[in-house]
Amino acid sequence: MKTFRSIFAVTLLLFCITTQAQKDSTAGQFSLGMRSTVSSFTDAGSTGLGAGGQFWIRVTKHMNTVWYSDYINTNIQSIGFRRDGHIGWSVVFYMDKDPMLTHKITPYILAGQCFDYTNVYSDYFNNSVERWSAAAAQGGVGATYKLTDHFDFSLIALYMMHLGKHVETEINYTEQGEKYLTITTPQGASLDGHLLITFSLNYLLGKL
Repeated sequence: MKTFRSIFAVTLLLFCITTQAQKDSTAGQFSLGMRSTVSSFTDAGSTGLGAGGQFWIRVTKHMNTVWYSDYINTNIQSIGFRRDGHIGWSVVFYMDKDPMLTHKITPYILAGQCFDYTNVYSDYFNNSVERWSAAAAQGGVGATYKLTDHFDFSLIALYMMHLGKHVETEINYTEQGEKYLTITTPQGASLDGHLLITFSLNYLLGKL
């Protein structure tokens, strides 16, 4: 049911984009980009690093949308790892009074939804735990730096919150003082979040 609602929301958003394209000369602008993402506040204080791609479809002068995919790998103190896969979208609201002017920097806020996959592995127990979720939500702030009429650089900081099965990790020590990672999956739904910092380079291809 959650998946159906997510698909319906995306379909509705695409319909709004098509409708707005008839009213706004900037609607339908299409940009394609590559992105690199840093994930913090994850397992045992470790930081993950990943890469992915994205495209932007503009709705109006003051509103844009970004559709993305990421693959992030986190080394958990060399005793385990975490892998995250994200496929999601966000609505972008520009805070500049006229974002279509030739300003070098344009700030914005954004919020959206994400389908995600998480896999956590422990070397000590040779144990692997997976989680799939269609109920992740994210929100944050960002800014675009205009390099040329077609190229721009974007920096986004957002917090992603996962609702569903939670995967918990803990660092423990053997009697000999060696570290090992334990993985648990508490019963019931819970909130699990992390901060994502994304750098991207985008190219404006034209209008749809």
